[in-house]
Amino acid sequence: MAQPPHFGIEGAVYFVTTRTFGSRVLLPEERATVQKAILEVAKEGYTELYAYVVMPDHLHLLLRPLKVASLSKILQLIKGRSSRRLSGGKVWQKGFFDFAIVNEVKFKEKFNYIHANALKRNLARVSEEYPFSGAPAYFKKYGAVYYD
Repeated sequence: MAQPPHFGIEGAVYFVTTRTFGSRVLLPEERATVQKAILEVAKEGYTELYAYVVMPDHLHLLLRPLKVASLSKILQLIKGRSSRRLSGGKVWQKGFFDFAIVNEVKFKEKFNYIHANALKRNLARVSEEYPFSGAPAYFKKYGAVYYD
């Protein structure tokens, strides 16, 4: 089946999901490599990153592309960098799923979903203990993990 098209809406915030190829399980050190790629792309000014989590077989991002890059370019950078740094063949499925956030209710829902994702898979007792997520830094800065 063909990938659905991605319609860029200038200034929009997106919830993005992409999966590993063949449901490959990323080991903790591999998740750290993916996390590093995400943070580099944000630091380089391609995106305003609100929340992220790198799970064993997928990742979620909540971000706003900045004018220098489209959503597709941002995912290409993250997936490309992490793939090159990881050995062992194909890492990511082709494409990604994106959902444009249209209001604060949806933003809060997706933000909190991302920070709770590791708990649903029993990868941490509390969100701020899962190291492959933005939750620990958010907790350190704001004293909370969830957006009210």
